[in-house]
Amino acid sequence: MCATSAPPSGFIRKFWPSNDRIATDSRNNGIDFCNSYTSMNQKLARGVKIQCGESSASFLAAFLQCPSRIPRIGLYTGLGTSHSWLWFVDLFDRMFFHDVVFLDEGMVRSGMLKDLDVFAMSGGDTIRIAEGLGAEGANQLERFIRQGGVYVGSCAGAYLPLKSSKQYLDRFNFVDIKIANLAKTVPTIKQLGRKATTAYGCDYVYHPVREEVKLRSTASGPFFGVGHFVAPLYGGPSMLAGDASEILARYDGFTKKTMFLVDETLAEKTLINNVAAARSKLGNGALYLFGPHFEHPYFPIANHLVATAIFWDMKQSNVSGKSDVDEIILDGPDKKKFVHDIKREISNARIVSVGLETTSIRWTIGCKIYEPEKIRVFLEAIWKRLGRLERLSRLKVSNQILEQVTPCAIEVTRILREVKSRLGDRLETQGIAPSLFDSLRRLTMLCLQTYFNSLLLDN
Repeated sequence: MCATSAPPSGFIRKFWPSNDRIATDSRNNGIDFCNSYTSMNQKLARGVKIQCGESSASFLAAFLQCPSRIPRIGLYTGLGTSHSWLWFVDLFDRMFFHDVVFLDEGMVRSGMLKDLDVFAMSGGDTIRIAEGLGAEGANQLERFIRQGGVYVGSCAGAYLPLKSSKQYLDRFNFVDIKIANLAKTVPTIKQLGRKATTAYGCDYVYHPVREEVKLRSTASGPFFGVGHFVAPLYGGPSMLAGDASEILARYDGFTKKTMFLVDETLAEKTLINNVAAARSKLGNGALYLFGPHFEHPYFPIANHLVATAIFWDMKQSNVSGKSDVDEIILDGPDKKKFVHDIKREISNARIVSVGLETTSIRWTIGCKIYEPEKIRVFLEAIWKRLGRLERLSRLKVSNQILEQVTPCAIEVTRILREVKSRLGDRLETQGIAPSLFDSLRRLTMLCLQTYFNSLLLDN
C-alpha cells in the first residue's frame, strides 16, 4: 500500500507521491511513519485491540489512550476545491485510513457530517467554498465540531474558520485566529503575480513564498517532541492566534527550495515566528488549522502530524455509520465490465489531456489559476488505482455511482476534446473550463469512493 509510482511529467511528478522519494528523503529522518500507521490501522479495521507500547503503536507513546477503531473521515471535494484534496487521498490511502466519505457542498448541507469522526478540507478558493456551503453548511459544520468532531483544514481549509467580516466567510468565525498575510495595498510582487495576491474585500491576502518552508513544533500538545520539520506552502495563511487557541507549530525559516514571491525581508516579517499550525477547541470537538500543506505526500513527518491530530482528538465512541441500503456488491463479469468501462474512458481522457499540456493556455476559475497539467492530476489519481480495483475479487458500489460514473467519464472526455478542438480553431475556452474541472472533480470523487469502499470490503 505504501508503494506508488510517479508518472513521467515534471508537473505531475511534483504533485505525485513516490515511495522511493519518501523512503530516501532526509525529511523522513529514518522513521517509517507510513508503515507504522498502515500496520496499526489494518489491525483496527479487523477489530484487533491495540495495546499502547506494542511495536505497531510505539509512535503513539504521547497519547492518553490508544485508538480502538479507525476513524470515519469525510473529505470535502465540493465547490471551490482545487486538486490538493487528492493529497489527503494519498495520505489516507498509504496509512490505511480507508473509511473515507467524499462530500460535496450539498452533502454537507444535508447533514452527512453527523456520521463522521473527522472532516478534512484542503486547498482551493476559500470564498467559493464558503459560498457553496452557505449558512446551512456553516451551521452543520459548527454542530459537527461542537458534538465532538475533528476538523482538519489546510491552506483554504485553514482560512475558512478564521475571524472574518467578509461576505460568506462571516458565517464561519469558529476560532480566535486572524490572518497575518493581509495588507491594504498589494506589495511589490517579484514573480507569479496572479498567484501571489488575492482580493479580500477592500484588502489583499498576499502569499510571500511558495514551496518548502521550515517549521518548528511547540513544546506541548499533539506535536510535542517533533522539533524542526518542513512542509510546502502554496497560499496558506500565516496566522496570529488568540489565547484560546493552542499553537502547534510556527514558521521558522526558509530552504533552498523556497520561492520568494515578495521581497525576502517582507517574507520574513510576514511568516517567521507567526503561527503555521494551531489547534482550537469548540464545544466537545477540535479544529486543526495548517497554513502549509501538511498532507502533501512528499513530507512524511508532516503527514504523521496529520494522523496524530486525527487520533489525538477523535472520540472513542462509535459514530452512527453509513447506510448500506443503496450499495451493491459487484463480482465476476459485472465487476470486470464496470472497471473496464471506466478504464477505457480514463485512457481516452489521458491521451487528450497530455496533448493539452503542450499549450500555454491558462484558465481562471474564481480566484484560482488552472493549467492544463492539473487535468491529469485528477485522471492519474484514478488511473493508478484501477489496477488495484481489477485485482479485488469484489467491489462495493452505490447505485448512484453505478449509474453516473461511466457517463461522467464520457462527459470528461467529450469536454476535453472540445477544448482541444477550440484551441486548434483559436477559439476561447475560458467559458467551458469550469464545467471541465467540475466534471473532473465529480468523476474522481465517484471513482475514489468506490475504491475506498471496496478496500474496506476486502479487508
